[in-house]
Amino acid sequence: MHLTRRQFLLGGAAAAALSLGPRFTRIAGTGVSYAAGPGDAIVVFVQLFGGNDGVNMVYPLSGVQRGHYETARPTLQLPKNAAGLTPWINEGFPGGVSLNSIGANANGSTYALHPTMGALKQVYDAGKLAVIPGVHYPFADHSHFRSMAIWWTADPLGAGTLGWFGKYLNAAGFQSTDVPALVLGGSINPMFIPTQTSIFAFDQLSTLRYPADNSESGLKQATFEALYGLTPAVGGAYPELVKIGQTGTASIDKLEDYYRPGSGLANAGRVEALLLDNGSYSQYNPLVYDSPLNDARLDEMGLARDLRHVAATIRANVGARFFHVGLGGFDTHSNQEDGFWHSWLLHELSESMAAFYAEMQQSIGLPGGYSGYLTGSQSSKVVAVSFSEFGRTIRQNSTDPVKAGTDHATSAPMLILGDPVIGNQYGEYPPLDDPADGNDDLRMTTDLRDVFGTILSRWLNVGAGTLGPGANTILAPTVPSDDNGQSYTTFTPLGFLPT
Repeated sequence: MHLTRRQFLLGGAAAAALSLGPRFTRIAGTGVSYAAGPGDAIVVFVQLFGGNDGVNMVYPLSGVQRGHYETARPTLQLPKNAAGLTPWINEGFPGGVSLNSIGANANGSTYALHPTMGALKQVYDAGKLAVIPGVHYPFADHSHFRSMAIWWTADPLGAGTLGWFGKYLNAAGFQSTDVPALVLGGSINPMFIPTQTSIFAFDQLSTLRYPADNSESGLKQATFEALYGLTPAVGGAYPELVKIGQTGTASIDKLEDYYRPGSGLANAGRVEALLLDNGSYSQYNPLVYDSPLNDARLDEMGLARDLRHVAATIRANVGARFFHVGLGGFDTHSNQEDGFWHSWLLHELSESMAAFYAEMQQSIGLPGGYSGYLTGSQSSKVVAVSFSEFGRTIRQNSTDPVKAGTDHATSAPMLILGDPVIGNQYGEYPPLDDPADGNDDLRMTTDLRDVFGTILSRWLNVGAGTLGPGANTILAPTVPSDDNGQSYTTFTPLGFLPT
């Protein structure tokens, strides 16, 4: 994965930013409750760190917006016909390149996925990929830190202390000893920060364990369970002690489901056992069964590696249903296409997400000795969502074809993938000739809360009273009109999931 030191620092600073800013009173919105997905519904969040250039991720192929696009991007523009594909063909992208048209948008122009995103174009053609252009939040901020905090809290006004999905975990009734969420990364993503329940986060499975001799696990378990048992007696006087018991019990009960020091199937955790290769775990191991995620073309893709772990966790059936993975490198102020940098990032996103979707669709056969795993298709349970903290400017910032890049801006497309998804374009692609606030930013045409609210209501069965408004609801309040005269409600449902 293209994860830079800069990206690492951005993530840490954004986490700190969650504690800043005033709290605001919530006022009336338009939350509505809908029929939802299965009781064991799964959501996988794919975060594109750095600010993805959405103008080139989903770009105008023809129509009036094509002309504006060519004017704004004399060297960064993508092809409108087959002849223009030559540079990408010569680069030899695995799986090839193509004009990935997704048809006309509500603004009258025809759009396409980036030429290297053919794998996701096939999913779109199958009706299982939703493309939502122009997603952002009111009163846009160009700061990585502030913008990520708003995406994680779904609060354009005040950056609350809890992540919006952490609030969901609280509202859903998970116990403090449950581990319903997994973050592939060095720390818990702020979007998941709750007041209760437990979450695992790791770069590789072998780091997910107590740093002590394995023979001590029984003693640790007994100690944590004893602390947890004190809840009725000391919960009010010593809440910190109770919390240690709760999280310790969750960890010790679940850790060995994921990883056990040692080698061989008999000594492996249930998740680890699906990634073993010649008796030893490595974060780069393929799955032990035939899988689209084992394709050799994905070997150098960190996102595909992380999605293998997500797939193994789902099939191991260890209680985790909500996942966060990331892909860094999208802060392309310069040299955006030097070495086809941004194109390769979008290629990695496309190939990895499409392979994960195909993995979830299939039934699998496991070697001897495995029991209790989910071997049938899981795709009816899974929705995957990609997002970035902001998009990039409409115009490239240099005419030099090597040095050219794009700068921090506002809205960008989101992608929603899965068998439950009703594939299509949802919402109008922002016009390239009418920037927001007179700047070089794409207008927001869809509020991020409408996307997240649709997932909460139509997939995770969250009722209107829990969505908002109110002091303890998940989504942020209605906000006043912005400088463009647009006003926004707390939640308006979108059609990418069925009612």
